[in-house]
Amino acid sequence: MTPGQVAPDRGWWGSAPGAEVAAAGMLLIQLSLWIVTGTPGEDYGMGWGIGAVLFLPVVFVLTPLLLLAVGFLHAGVFTRPALALARRTGRPSAAAAWILASSAACALLFWSPRTPYLVNWAVIAGVAVPPLLVARHAIRRNRPVKAVVTVTGVVSGVLGLVTLVGGFVVFGEGVLAAHRPPRLERAQYVGEWHGEDGGVVRLGEGGEVTVRGVPVARGFGPKAVCAGTGTWTWRDADPRWNRRAGVDMTVPGCEDWDRVWEVAGTEEHPELFQFFGDPDNGDMWLLRRTGAAAATHPHG
Repeated sequence: MTPGQVAPDRGWWGSAPGAEVAAAGMLLIQLSLWIVTGTPGEDYGMGWGIGAVLFLPVVFVLTPLLLLAVGFLHAGVFTRPALALARRTGRPSAAAAWILASSAACALLFWSPRTPYLVNWAVIAGVAVPPLLVARHAIRRNRPVKAVVTVTGVVSGVLGLVTLVGGFVVFGEGVLAAHRPPRLERAQYVGEWHGEDGGVVRLGEGGEVTVRGVPVARGFGPKAVCAGTGTWTWRDADPRWNRRAGVDMTVPGCEDWDRVWEVAGTEEHPELFQFFGDPDNGDMWLLRRTGAAAATHPHG
């Protein structure tokens, strides 16, 4: 096609064969990279429970559908208008101009002080290139739409799987990896542990403990707090019961006092936590060695 020559209209599907699947494949590869390189977070002992395991099949079904839906949106914003402009003007460079211009506009939607605008622009434009190349190659070779979609889908799926498996081999962990609680010696527990609502726990070197304003478990009843003195002991992790290391505090006079506290956080910023209240809809009380801590909802 020479400059200025208008190419025939191939219809909606034929105008950008494979563009939606190629865009979905790019998103799948990015998702795989995010999974294997993401920083595992503190789950406070909840981890992958039976509810999460049962939900995994739903995720595996919905994720491809969601990626394909985003692929249609992506093709509608980038690939199809770019090829339509090139077809009407007879200039292949018009497609590149559309990709750069639309990427520049979309980059404004994701701009933030922490991410430079040019980085957003480059990433968005880069993601738009493979679908454009796939569609343009299929048009030049006059490939059937179904064949292009099938081949592109298989290649995208294989690349996504290779990225996921290879990433776990290279990086060793990601957002699916279990968070490893800190390994603290007994002496590292000695000191003050603070809660946001004014609760304070002082663990003495000699095994004495002073507690003020710390919630206690009362099942489905109203929240209560504990104040008093007692003793504490260091406790190692028990893999048999999936229990972390931590401390056991015995405080006489505290009704329904839950003596077991488990360790969380990091070695630089350790935390002690326990759950209380309704087992299915309770709260978590958090104590930190530095800064403030809060009673938070374990289910979000």
